Amino acid sequence: MAVDDADLSGTLTGIYRNLRAGDQSAVTELWNHFRHRLLALARKTLSGRHPCSSDAEDALQSAFVSFWQRSERGDFGEDLNRDDLWNLMGLITVRKALKLQRSERAQKRGGDKTIESLPIEQISGKGSSVEFALTCEELLSQLEPDIRIFAVLRMMGSKNREIAEQLGCTERKVERKLNLIRAAWSSEIAKWTE
Repeated sequence: MAVDDADLSGTLTGIYRNLRAGDQSAVTELWNHFRHRLLALARKTLSGRHPCSSDAEDALQSAFVSFWQRSERGDFGEDLNRDDLWNLMGLITVRKALKLQRSERAQKRGGDKTIESLPIEQISGKGSSVEFALTCEELLSQLEPDIRIFAVLRMMGSKNREIAEQLGCTERKVERKLNLIRAAWSSEIAKWTE
């Protein structure tokens, strides 16, 4: 059942509502709209990690399937605008890429330890913007791969103790990594304002 509201016809909000209503063509429309940006985000997330050429595509496809299934279940609510959709799909894509990377790293070490992802309920779509998402993406790409996960978890609202528990390290290590991130970002932001 498609949305009849003429004001939303053709908008991403309207397309998302159609997806929620079971319109299969809405899936294709969202995929076509976000695919290239999400693929670039997955590649940036995996940069410096010697990924296989298919890793970013795998992460993107997994993220999109997860988004689609959860949308149809009603996990994300009725009304998501363009910015909400980008931020939500971007976050899911980053998480899938990091999970893929952790899984590969664990397999190389002979283990299967993975880090559970944070609940999606901690995402705040209100007040977000494309500019903010792109700035975050750019700042994250400036970080070394081994500290990027600390920044992502902190940006998602995790406290130092929670980050330490998820990553299996001490709170002191988390503090040191966050201080490195602050220093790196401060110098980067200073360049933007010169």
